[in-house]
Amino acid sequence: MGTIRQFLAGATGATGIEYRFGADDAKAEIGAAVRYLLQDAPDGARGEIVREIVDIVHSVANEQVPSPHHDPLDSPAPKQAFVSGVTYRDYVIDTFQRDQDNWRATIRRLDGKKVRVNVPPLVRGEFTTSIDALTAEKAVEFAKKAIERGEVV
Repeated sequence: MGTIRQFLAGATGATGIEYRFGADDAKAEIGAAVRYLLQDAPDGARGEIVREIVDIVHSVANEQVPSPHHDPLDSPAPKQAFVSGVTYRDYVIDTFQRDQDNWRATIRRLDGKKVRVNVPPLVRGEFTTSIDALTAEKAVEFAKKAIERGEVV
């Protein structure tokens, strides 16, 4: 006898997410899918596979599904969109807004390894730029320059 998820998926073709199994179950499914995609991949192909996975996640995260009761006249003025998942060399650059007109970028390695910062000497999972930018695009530009200058390895 299989799990309820297997029964529902087999009977309807729906996933556990559609049946609201919860965030932990959804994360477990994502983890299983990533392990499956990477299981027999040679080292040289793993980075490209991870890039594709990140692109998929970003495209799903950026989809905006309107509420069935959404009134477009009640919408606030549009905000500047953040920039997410920009790949540059061996890195992924995401931006976030600290305050109005204060944007920063976070730099991660595509292969999941830790990032080494030269000044001050640090080893971390990600690095956040220390300069505020007026736009998300400018924050990405600052991050690219930091990578080019060798400040992030």
